[in-house]
Amino acid sequence: MLKLRSKPKIFYGWWMALSGFGILFYTSGVFFYGFSPFFDEILDEFGWGAGIAAGAFAFQRLEQGIFGPVVGYITDRFGPRKSLLGGIFILGVGFLLLSQITNLWQFYLSFGLLAFGLGFGSFLTVNTAVNAWFVRKRGRAMALVSYGPGLSSLLVPVIVAMIAFFSWRDALIYMAIATWVLCIPLALVMRRSPETYGLFPDGDDKPTSDDPNMKQGQDFTLKQALRTSAYWKYALSSMCGFTFFSALVIHQYVAFKSFGLPEVWVATLVTLWPLASFPGRIVGGVLVDMYDTRKVVAGAWAMQFIGAVTFVVIYNPLVGLIYAIVFGFGFGLGNPGRLAILGEFFGRKAYGSLLGTQQFLSSMTGIIAPVYAGFMYDIYGADGYRLAFLSLALPGAISVYLYLSMKRPVINEPQTVSQG
Repeated sequence: MLKLRSKPKIFYGWWMALSGFGILFYTSGVFFYGFSPFFDEILDEFGWGAGIAAGAFAFQRLEQGIFGPVVGYITDRFGPRKSLLGGIFILGVGFLLLSQITNLWQFYLSFGLLAFGLGFGSFLTVNTAVNAWFVRKRGRAMALVSYGPGLSSLLVPVIVAMIAFFSWRDALIYMAIATWVLCIPLALVMRRSPETYGLFPDGDDKPTSDDPNMKQGQDFTLKQALRTSAYWKYALSSMCGFTFFSALVIHQYVAFKSFGLPEVWVATLVTLWPLASFPGRIVGGVLVDMYDTRKVVAGAWAMQFIGAVTFVVIYNPLVGLIYAIVFGFGFGLGNPGRLAILGEFFGRKAYGSLLGTQQFLSSMTGIIAPVYAGFMYDIYGADGYRLAFLSLALPGAISVYLYLSMKRPVINEPQTVSQG
């Protein structure tokens, strides 16, 4: 075990959370929120249907889902730094290849590489790393990490300007270079568990108690967690709640244009809803450490559901603003809790494997949703988008119920399924 010569004034876990903020700010900005303008340009240049092209996103979700448990296991077993460095390098290569595509199979291949890079170099690895360093302050730490995606939509106007000033191909090349220059140094900050360095979670002077009021979950193994109904409710809630989101991040730019909104409002709404999630993330991080995480996240899912239904009836910018604020704040409000509750219920030992397994399960709806929305638009135009997004929003109501009915799991005898 490595030991520090003296206890640092600032607990090292906070530097990791800040590094995670930076990595997710960039990767979320250039891909999850910032790729929609590229999608619009690519459709215009090659004349592909939205459904066919969205198949690449489905392929990306499938690959990330398949590799999710593997990424989680590797991060739990070998630590986060190597996973992040490898993933970030591959992500940059993916952007470079995407800038050179001339046909559909190359588009799909590039997305496969981007999926592989994002799997190792972004969300799952970062949150697994930070979770290992916190217990009492897990909600606030996860909130700090989540501020990165919350602010990352600020990169969307930059990306739109780059495409307009240069071209979408040149913009992708610059993004590849920026991926390496900005994210590799941040990845080097990541470390394994605090115990490896003679420290305790949260910077405490002694191990955190197993008292449930401290929100310290027992350390479940993957096998033990999979025996509990609490884990399956957690996973199913994510599958249902993120069905709408899976199609939104890909189609929103084209959808707003099809709804007849002026170009300036299209760019505004694509940028605004992630920004509206930022205050939600702040509030969510505080509430999670103070109150029942399940109720906080259930309330957040309810707001997302209302916002998603509002999206379907956007006929003017005012309704668009209501959608962006309600959905965005709800999305941000639940983000720290959705990540914290996994550690709160199941501990730190198998966090990466459990998060990766959840991503694999969620990828099932993530594969179908963007392709479905794309084909509905190809066939029925703007009304097809409205109908598709309404049907994709409805499962979100199930997520509210699942969190309200979830109970804290306990490690019992091997033959006993824990209550919850």
